[in-house]
Amino acid sequence: MQTLSYLRRSRFNLQPLLALLLFVTALVYESVGTVYIWLSPLLGVGFYLWRKYYTQKESYFYILLFFLYTLYFEIDRDMVLFSFILLAIFYHYFLAEKVEHAINCILCIDTIYVLYSYLGYYLINLFLTFLFNTALPDFDPVYFIYIATDLFLVVLLS
Repeated sequence: MQTLSYLRRSRFNLQPLLALLLFVTALVYESVGTVYIWLSPLLGVGFYLWRKYYTQKESYFYILLFFLYTLYFEIDRDMVLFSFILLAIFYHYFLAEKVEHAINCILCIDTIYVLYSYLGYYLINLFLTFLFNTALPDFDPVYFIYIATDLFLVVLLS
């Protein structure tokens, strides 16, 4: 027994490696989502997870990966860069406490996260395209499919 006492368990954490694998999978999923328009970009799920884990210091790496995914989404869909990050910062500093204290229903708050992520994202892109004098973004009925898909996934996650 003492001959093996020098062996220790590995302290290598596999969670960041799994997160990188999930990030690469999400990038591939987003690329396929541009071909198959009915695939949701999962912005509502990402926004929900960001709001759920933003206070944990171990989650900064995962939040960074999510924001990199949103930047890839914005580049891929020809949206205004950094608009989703601007939307998240606006929600965090101006609306988060008011919404979370006014509503006690957790499922209702999760629904607000998903609705805010898509509708707020469209509105902030509309404002920024007006500000930068570029082409207006289209609001397709497929956004409602995205919202319904993300709501279903958020209900499964919570």
